[in-house]
Amino acid sequence: MDVEWIKRMLRGTPFHRLYRRTAAWRTATPSPSLEDVNFTYDRQTVEVMHRVLRKDSICVDVGAHTGEILRHLVAIAGAGTHHAFEALPHFAADLRERFPSVQVHQIAVSDSRGEAEFQHVENDPSYSGLRRRLYDRPDPRIVAIRVPVGTLDEEIPVDQPVAFIKMDIEGGEYHALKGAIKTIQRGQPVIVFEAGSRSTGQYGVTAADLYDLVTSTIGYDVSTMARYLAGEAPMTKQQFLHNWDHGPDFYFIATPAMSRS
Repeated sequence: MDVEWIKRMLRGTPFHRLYRRTAAWRTATPSPSLEDVNFTYDRQTVEVMHRVLRKDSICVDVGAHTGEILRHLVAIAGAGTHHAFEALPHFAADLRERFPSVQVHQIAVSDSRGEAEFQHVENDPSYSGLRRRLYDRPDPRIVAIRVPVGTLDEEIPVDQPVAFIKMDIEGGEYHALKGAIKTIQRGQPVIVFEAGSRSTGQYGVTAADLYDLVTSTIGYDVSTMARYLAGEAPMTKQQFLHNWDHGPDFYFIATPAMSRS
């Protein structure tokens, strides 16, 4: 087929104009990279923290990793008590050195206490978790290490009402929430968490499981941070279930059902 001949024949017709507009739109709006999306989620998380935290708020960072979000927590709520949870020993040691005022817990967070294999992705530690997930890179180099496992309900003192929780543990969020129900009920914190079929879904968790846990068991609303920051209504169950499989979002915010502003 002579493609150039077809282009010449169509030149000047409505079909040609439609093609040019479509081509221009595709060029002008490329799909955002994963790095861009993660940067947007981090920026939205910090904006949420600025809105909901006081100087003395108590905060929890589950999956603190290199401390990017923890750094903002300490800056915004400088007089508060903060807990950081990081299973990888070298990251936990670095967090203790860089954030001496933060209580760093070198454990994986779930819904029970014990010890488990932790899937350390050596060439991209941000993907590390208690189970393997579907990775966004073709060459994950995975080494299983043994780590202690605990729950937020066991680790957070009962006299510390938590105001904010961030969870980013590559699929373990559902079980971590199950192990934090008492902590959540006491402090009614705003919760920012990752979830999706490629991560949480690999833990045997469905979208309905997670949505029902947050809304029915805990009594919270679920939304995206963009919707929350814009003052829009929370997500319906149907919206959350559709997004689970089709995207585009994989970071969410949970807030007490009566606190939607």
